[in-house]
Amino acid sequence: MKNPRGRGLTVLRNRWSLHGNTSPVLHHHRDDMAWTDIADRIVEEIKPFTMVPKVGIVKTIELAISAIENGHRGDFVECGTWLGGSSFAMLLAQRYHFGEIRKPVWMLDSFQGLPPTDERDGPMALNYTATAYEPGNWDNCTAPIERVREAIAAFGFSNAEAIVVPGWFNDTIPAHKSEIAKRGISLLRADCDWYEPVHYVLTELAPFVCEEGAIIIDDYFAWDGCARAAHAFLTENDLSWRIRSMDDFHGAWMIKRAHRTGAL
Repeated sequence: MKNPRGRGLTVLRNRWSLHGNTSPVLHHHRDDMAWTDIADRIVEEIKPFTMVPKVGIVKTIELAISAIENGHRGDFVECGTWLGGSSFAMLLAQRYHFGEIRKPVWMLDSFQGLPPTDERDGPMALNYTATAYEPGNWDNCTAPIERVREAIAAFGFSNAEAIVVPGWFNDTIPAHKSEIAKRGISLLRADCDWYEPVHYVLTELAPFVCEEGAIIIDDYFAWDGCARAAHAFLTENDLSWRIRSMDDFHGAWMIKRAHRTGAL
């Protein structure tokens, strides 16, 4: 992962046109030059606000646009936003592709860093926790909420488009659960690292993901606890959702599908 610090908080406004077109069309195919240009542009613009590699951002963009084009019901929800890069990518993709933002992104994060690990998270995670505030470990992934709000304003997103929900998941999800259930989820992005928060987010929010909706598990290959939590959730609920790898193991994702009907 690239270290995003040191790049400053420079976000250029009014950069939404592509070659003079104020409503650029995103052809989301890897061999399409327009798609490549737009994806690269989004990746570059959100780089100061994310630790997610390009592969993960591009897949997030693809799944977000696909959810809208396929008429999937519900908002986008990200649990574990850090400085907001992946959430911003989902919003920018809509702006570039449709000329407007059609689905808001719920941005849930403690903004106080990561919670404690336990034995289920594995030795690498336990070691990270022990050294979380040493140089190079991003202050335990602490994200000053003021910087996030500044970025939202600089990108020109409204509070109804970028819905910031600060606090620990076991406090904030119950408080907003009825509203999220009513609105539904078409894309859920779980970037919460450790076993306990990953398992909690999947247990509490996956039921609100629409059929054929996507669930991204960002840290599936990074941390043992995240993988254990995903497997435990699927087993506990007797689900056959396939776990799909992103390129170079930079995250995983699933489609919520009750049964295989032919297409994978």
